[in-house]
Amino acid sequence: MIIKAIHTNAILKEIPTEGHSPLRVLGSDYQMYVAKNDKGKVPPYSLINEFLASYFLNKWEVATPEIKLITIAPALILAKDNLSINHKPHYYNTPCFGSKYIENAIDVNALIVTEKKKAFNKINNPLDVFHITLFDTWVENDDRKPTNYNLILEPHKNKFNVIAIDNAFIFSTMSYKDLNPEFVAASGNDHLLVSDLGYLIKKYIQVTNSFINNEREYFYLCIGRCEKDFDKFMSQIAGFYNIDLDSVIALKEFLFNKERNNKVFDEYVYRLHQ
Repeated sequence: MIIKAIHTNAILKEIPTEGHSPLRVLGSDYQMYVAKNDKGKVPPYSLINEFLASYFLNKWEVATPEIKLITIAPALILAKDNLSINHKPHYYNTPCFGSKYIENAIDVNALIVTEKKKAFNKINNPLDVFHITLFDTWVENDDRKPTNYNLILEPHKNKFNVIAIDNAFIFSTMSYKDLNPEFVAASGNDHLLVSDLGYLIKKYIQVTNSFINNEREYFYLCIGRCEKDFDKFMSQIAGFYNIDLDSVIALKEFLFNKERNNKVFDEYVYRLHQ
C-alpha cells in the first residue's frame, strides 16, 4: 500500500466532534477529504494509528475510505474564520491524515437499528461487522463501542455498505513501547458485538463450528498479510512522521505475537456466542 501525498488550497468546513473535530477540505486532486491533525504531538500517534488501521483493514478486505497524506498550510488555518481551538496554525506544521469524504453517508449512531430481517437485508456486507469487531480486539480499539460505532453507512444500490472510520484510538491509546503482548484487552459491555447492530447481525448469521473454523482461517490469513509488508509500510510512515525504531519493533512484537493472537480469536468466539 503506497501512501500518496497531496495538499489543499481550500478548507470547506470544520466537522464538530468530541474528538479531533476534523476539517473537510478540497484536495489538490479535486476530491474532498476529511483531514485530522494531532495537535502538534511528536510522534503523532493518532495519525500513525489511522494510517496503520487503513493499511490493516485493506489487508483484511474490510471496507474503509481511501486515504491520503494531506499538507495544509498554517496560513490557510489563519485565514479561515471561526475554527475551534482544535485548529491552531502550528498544528499544521505536521502533515494530516486524510480520508476520502463519502457523499450521502449515514452515521450508524443516527440509524434506528432494530432486530428485523428487513434491516439486516439492507446491509450489503454484514460479515464485515463481525470482522471489524475481531480487528478491534486485535488492535485494542478503545473507541468503537455501542455508544459510538465509528461506522458509517454508504448508500449502494438501494442498500448500505458498512464502512469503518475513526481509528485514531487503537492500541489502547498508548505509546507503542508500553504495549504488552501478554495482555488482551477485553472491553466488556463496550464491545461492538453486544451493541444493537452486533445483535442484529448475530441474529441472522449462523455461528456454527464450520463458521468458526472459516473465521479462524480468515483471521490468521489476515495476520500473515499484515505482517508480510509491515516493515515496508512503517518505512513509509517514518518518512513523514518522527517515530523511532524501538517503537516500531515494539508494535510489531505486539501485533504478531502468536500466543496473544490465539487469545484474541478466543475472545472473538466468546463474543459471537454472547
